Amino acid sequence: MNMRSRKFGVLAGLVIAALVSGGLLQAGMHKNGAGEKKGMDVGPGEMGISATIIPGPPLTSDQVRPDGHFDYPRGMTCAECHDVSFDGMTSATMQFVNNFGALDNDEIWSRIVEFLPGRERFAIATVHDGVPIATTVDMVLDPQERVLFVVSEKGTEKLMQLRKNPNISAVRFKGWTVAEGGKKEWISVQIRGTAEIIESNDPRFMGFLEKYNLVRVTPERAVRRFDLIRVTPQQIYYFNTNLGADKKSVYQLWQRDAA
Repeated sequence: MNMRSRKFGVLAGLVIAALVSGGLLQAGMHKNGAGEKKGMDVGPGEMGISATIIPGPPLTSDQVRPDGHFDYPRGMTCAECHDVSFDGMTSATMQFVNNFGALDNDEIWSRIVEFLPGRERFAIATVHDGVPIATTVDMVLDPQERVLFVVSEKGTEKLMQLRKNPNISAVRFKGWTVAEGGKKEWISVQIRGTAEIIESNDPRFMGFLEKYNLVRVTPERAVRRFDLIRVTPQQIYYFNTNLGADKKSVYQLWQRDAA
């Protein structure tokens, strides 16, 4: 089932008063067709926007933000005003996806391609018998086939796990840190998909190796030393805090079945 088609978001009834660009909402008060409501001033968030929170009713996982909903500042989530009942298919990320402006699937993909121009360092996670392992690898995106390639030393734990369980998760991130400072912005891609091990005796190996753009050793050595992992993303969360300024969700969901 297409996850966009399911109403996961839980922002219905959210009531927040804030100072936002384009209009002044009195601190401690909020106006709409229902009149004024008072709440608790909680000060500025990470975007520097002050807010007043007014507790709302409990929410279930199938609720979405209705028309006429109170305005609220960037960076706020429904859990700050409501008791939220999450389920196995609902997440805070999906709240953003389903309740804020969405880009179309092709636009999201274009942004993913722009973010991954060459060999990029990822953290990947594999699992076997309920025990996860996270490692770092270089991944290369094939924008036409919409797959990624990884070269791995033969005999690694991740290869053994992927042979038994092909499910894989990967993330590439860049942005502000406490240590480095600078502009407070974050961009990442969070990939969920499946992995296929391409061994060196596979007739596809050399062609895929060329796409990977091997730099450490010659192809002749690579045949003896490496296996390839071909990752097929089923969905990718593209995260970009700059999208919030355009009233778009900072989380955008790309899905293969919608491509």
